[in-house]
Amino acid sequence: MKKIIIIVFLFVLLASFTGCGVKDTNTSPSNPVQVKQTKIVKIDSNPQGATVFIDNNNPITTPAEVEFSIGIHFITFRKEGYEGFVQKDFEVKEDTTSINVTLKKLPTTEEILKFGVLGPVAFDTVPHFACCSAAAIAYSNIFYGDTLTISGLTTLESFDFVFPSGKKVHFDTERTLSGVRKFSKVVTFDEVGGYEIISNGERKYFFEVCYKATVLPPTPKLEDLFPSCGIKNAIAVPIGKEVEARLLITDAKGNPIKNTSLGVYDLKTDNAGIVSFKARVVRTECEHCYAIYVNGKQADLTIYADLLIWGYDYAKFSKFGKLIESSMPQVKLDAKVVLDGGSVYMPYGSFGLKLNEIFLGSGIGGDVIISHPKNPSIIYTNSFVSKDGGEHFEKLGMSLNTIALHPDMQEIVFGWSVNSPNDFLQSTDYGLHFEKIGNVRINLANNFVEQIVVDPKNPERIYLATSKWLYRSEDGGKTFNPIIQNELVKFIAINPRDSNIIFVSSERGILKSEDSGKTWNIVKNNTNGNMVNCIVFDPKNVNTVYTGSYYEFSVSKDSGKTWEKIGEFLIDNNGSIAVNPLKHNIVYVVSFRDGIYKSEDYGKHFAKIDSPVGDVSSIAFDSKGELLFIDNGVPFKMNEKGNFLPLRGDMFLVGGPEWKIIDGKFFIDVSGVNTSGVKAVVGGNYMDIYKVCDMLP
Repeated sequence: MKKIIIIVFLFVLLASFTGCGVKDTNTSPSNPVQVKQTKIVKIDSNPQGATVFIDNNNPITTPAEVEFSIGIHFITFRKEGYEGFVQKDFEVKEDTTSINVTLKKLPTTEEILKFGVLGPVAFDTVPHFACCSAAAIAYSNIFYGDTLTISGLTTLESFDFVFPSGKKVHFDTERTLSGVRKFSKVVTFDEVGGYEIISNGERKYFFEVCYKATVLPPTPKLEDLFPSCGIKNAIAVPIGKEVEARLLITDAKGNPIKNTSLGVYDLKTDNAGIVSFKARVVRTECEHCYAIYVNGKQADLTIYADLLIWGYDYAKFSKFGKLIESSMPQVKLDAKVVLDGGSVYMPYGSFGLKLNEIFLGSGIGGDVIISHPKNPSIIYTNSFVSKDGGEHFEKLGMSLNTIALHPDMQEIVFGWSVNSPNDFLQSTDYGLHFEKIGNVRINLANNFVEQIVVDPKNPERIYLATSKWLYRSEDGGKTFNPIIQNELVKFIAINPRDSNIIFVSSERGILKSEDSGKTWNIVKNNTNGNMVNCIVFDPKNVNTVYTGSYYEFSVSKDSGKTWEKIGEFLIDNNGSIAVNPLKHNIVYVVSFRDGIYKSEDYGKHFAKIDSPVGDVSSIAFDSKGELLFIDNGVPFKMNEKGNFLPLRGDMFLVGGPEWKIIDGKFFIDVSGVNTSGVKAVVGGNYMDIYKVCDMLP
């Protein structure tokens, strides 16, 4: 639960550092290489008075008029007492005149209590769960010696605060008109330790009262290095290194607590109430796994009261791009540096940061990319379409979770969306407008359309792989009937030459049908319980079939009769394998959070290519043999030199530093990297890059 809370918090926090320009003062940013047409748009909200952040400029208050560049923008509405509204992919067109948002009011404390979110007691003062703090740590925020008025709402008629010594403070509660009960009492917390809330002999709540710990210089604090990250009272520790820390321990009034043990990690104050120790953070078995040590003893994220130990990654380069030291797993040893005035450009992927860490607006392009088999100029993501090979993109009429193309008619698109879970959708105008053509009867509570596959020989036959059943339509998607029931179907692949032959990834393993799904045989069992996430035919030799799952990449050269394991990639998505249609010896594989690997001998040997460090979610070839992929919602294409270039980056790379294409490569101005979680410091002979780690397990 705390993981979900912190992700939501940091997402809102990131959005809070985007903004907009009021008319005649600021404009929303654009690709520095191009001059964009602008449009005056009225921004309003219901209720008015909301704070609005657009891209990477200063906030405004509704209503207001804003000068936008034509294109896609990252917009956030926030108002106290209302849920934040984030629109990551709002498209300003030439005919756009206004943007209006109705905000949803947050529930009151009484409403929260009725729904049982916080249990039988909800405090409007301390003690409280710090559910919205950067660390999502449950501490009371009460310190030894505090005298506080404790109030709130409850369903209990009475309860007791039980001190560590067993002393009790009794609370009688008073019924309100809404049916819940309220309470209020002044309490002095004159004991250190665990307090319980007991009602009728049952413990209802628990909280800690500690001494107050204040970080003393020169101890490095995270908020000094990352002032907008929102993580307070945290000691900043570079990954793999050790720092000296000093704390002043006092009571609530600031009086030093002298010569006293804190009860953790053998920490004890001296005659001045100061405690000193060494803090260390190391990366363990995976990129996002960490261990914390205090004086050599393994410690928790919260080491005492509300004090945190928080790690950050770092990379130091010379001004010429030579790596001096780094803790970032995917940083390059040497990188080309291009100086342009006060800007310092380095190739994307060379300095260890991902697109979503650099550009606040990344992610709007979707997580799937495909090209029409008859026309390589037609490129779709599940949110956009390009009809000219990626030179321009248009927003689809709705963002889809699953998308498929008609094999012959390039303007026809099929789709499914969680926003319309029981509808099978079709567009006849390249996805600009969708209509319901069939009912797929999907119960969203426990089902999901994993994949839509259109028979390449008979477009009236359409398959739906779902979390429960495999469906087939014989009338172009108007009606569907199950052909595999009560079984998760992850992926379906149709033989491009004989569409009667189908391979399916299911809970039991890989199933094969030779009669369009009437009968099935298991041709490969799942290994170690891992389901296959991707199945791809060799387009030239259809007896060769590649499959990928967690830690296993396999091939069959006899249409599923026998299988050979040829790799241990972490294949997570159904768009993780691509075979070049013109040179079918060339196979690409996306290994989750690791990168892209290439084989030039049908998968016998693989080498990691010099690709970006982001989270590539989908990879595909077009009919000309050009490689496409999606990285953090930004579409890319490989050029003739083997470099990856963003497609219409001025639409998808917003809310971040400037970027350029230099010598056929994608470069980013490192000096402009500065969000709440990452920053670059450029000066003198060095360039330093810092990134806050995700320390929550």
